[in-house]
Amino acid sequence: MKENIAVIFGGVSVEHDISVITGLQVLANLDRERENVIPIYIAKDGRFLTDEKFWDIESFAGEDNFDKAKQVILGEGGRLFWAKGKRAKLLCKIDFAYLALHGGRGENGCVQGLLECCGVRYSSSDCYASNICMNKFMTKMVAKEQKIPVVKGVLLGEKDKNISAEELFERVKGLNYPIVVKPNNLGSSIGITFCKDQEMLQGAVSFAFLFDREVLCEEAVSNLREVNIACLGAGNMCECSLVEEVTPNNDFLTFENKYLGGGKGMESQKRIVPASLSKKILNRIEIYAKKMFEALKMKGCVRMDFLMDEKSETVYLNEVNSIPGSLANYLWGNKGYSFGELLEKMKYYATLEQEEKDKKVTQFSSSVLKNYSISTAEKFGK
Repeated sequence: MKENIAVIFGGVSVEHDISVITGLQVLANLDRERENVIPIYIAKDGRFLTDEKFWDIESFAGEDNFDKAKQVILGEGGRLFWAKGKRAKLLCKIDFAYLALHGGRGENGCVQGLLECCGVRYSSSDCYASNICMNKFMTKMVAKEQKIPVVKGVLLGEKDKNISAEELFERVKGLNYPIVVKPNNLGSSIGITFCKDQEMLQGAVSFAFLFDREVLCEEAVSNLREVNIACLGAGNMCECSLVEEVTPNNDFLTFENKYLGGGKGMESQKRIVPASLSKKILNRIEIYAKKMFEALKMKGCVRMDFLMDEKSETVYLNEVNSIPGSLANYLWGNKGYSFGELLEKMKYYATLEQEEKDKKVTQFSSSVLKNYSISTAEKFGK
């Protein structure tokens, strides 16, 4: 019997459109002869929708008009219902879900939590790892605990949103220019500004606060080379892709030169695979990546982004993408995995992890409720 496989993409996120691209790539590389594949699109207003037209990019390229699509609800046991007015009709039982969500309420663990509650296996890291990886500052705290270098930075919160220029300069006085200012909980290089001097800083911070409640200010890496590696597995099972070097046409990789150049996001960037680095540095990057993957108990295909000072040969962890654009499939080609094979391996690792979870005790019988009584005062809050 064919399994029912959901591909979930879109989402309430400024990275919504990039997620649509990843979702369609996943849909195109699943075997519809072996599996029943159901596209589930999360609209910008948060509705979960499904429709046969969601296989086509043209469905998303114009105005957001999905009135004819079926609004769906995921319930216990993976049962997918069509919500029609006040009634709900069972469509199918979802056996497995591929997540192609980036940023916002999707990559941060919210949808993962829904799937956990509904008992559906899924392709990405769990709520815990997903939430930490969305928070760049917290990710770097984990890295520091693992003795992995990170660049020097300052985190600004809500209380810093409207501070004066003088107060802002005081907050970041320990950082050397140039400074990179970015939203703390976003990806796809959205909201990032490269500040060459103090005059640019306040505007850059205000801009980043438009996208997030926290803003991260970090020293830019000198003699910069940007290198990435992907990890595939679950928990302590981790295999690494080749290391790539991305060569942006700017001081750093922006949203514009990632996605608005007529290509397919990170997949279409100018890159060197494998990166032209010494064996010593390549080994160091792989060790750092495996340490982070295992420390966070990650799952699926994850991309780790590093910054390297070419002169000092210091390698800094920049961020961890728990659901990378295009699922980082472009990093596995030289290792022999097609996109379809990568998806199969993600499903395999997710199944192994779920089997281990299922062995754990989840219920405990006791007499505590039988022996407990609530007094009248407690009932009425007295």
